[in-house]
Amino acid sequence: MKIAIVILAVLGAIAAGFLGVKWLGDLSALGNMSELQRMAVRSAAAAQGQSLDKMGAAAFLLILAFLAGLAGAFFTLKNRLPLAGGLLVGAGLVPVLIQPQAVVFTFLLIAAGGLAFFSHAKKKGSPS
Repeated sequence: MKIAIVILAVLGAIAAGFLGVKWLGDLSALGNMSELQRMAVRSAAAAQGQSLDKMGAAAFLLILAFLAGLAGAFFTLKNRLPLAGGLLVGAGLVPVLIQPQAVVFTFLLIAAGGLAFFSHAKKKGSPS
């Protein structure tokens, strides 16, 4: 079970980090546009119910989720499953609270955290 948690955590961390870097790249590309183009992009984002400020905050949180996902994988290998579960679930849910579309890339972190909690409860409940 530990190997499955580590694989999910690393894949989820890579996915979250990729999305965070992509969004930061997209936002930095706005700096090279003219003011008219930036206004058009902002109005298009507002029409879709999105905010570019929220996207920037979520991008930084996704990069932090990358680091937390790797830390969760490390703590899983060290048999610190409750700590790993908390890190992984938190890393998967916090960016989603700001930008809900991020759940597509963070669901692996949430699944890995859930498995870590489940594995810890199963290990704790079984007789030695």
